Amino acid sequence: MACELLECGMPTVLAQNVSYALPVRKTTLFCGNSSPTIQQSNVYDFASSSAVTLVNGQADLSGGFLRATTANALVILAQA
Repeated sequence: MACELLECGMPTVLAQNVSYALPVRKTTLFCGNSSPTIQQSNVYDFASSSAVTLVNGQADLSGGFLRATTANALVILAQA
């Protein structure tokens, strides 16, 4: 199954329950939504995952996969 790679610097809308690949390097995620539920996983099917905790609308991430679970979320990644 194909998976879209998120690129740094491009605003992207994460469609609800769709998996996206994160860049291999460490990135900072900025989110425009007020309180989205976003999960990160090391496996594409999210058999094991953890919630992304946003502090002031941002979080540090590295590698793996990302998805929004409760609604679409507007995000931008920046190289950390």
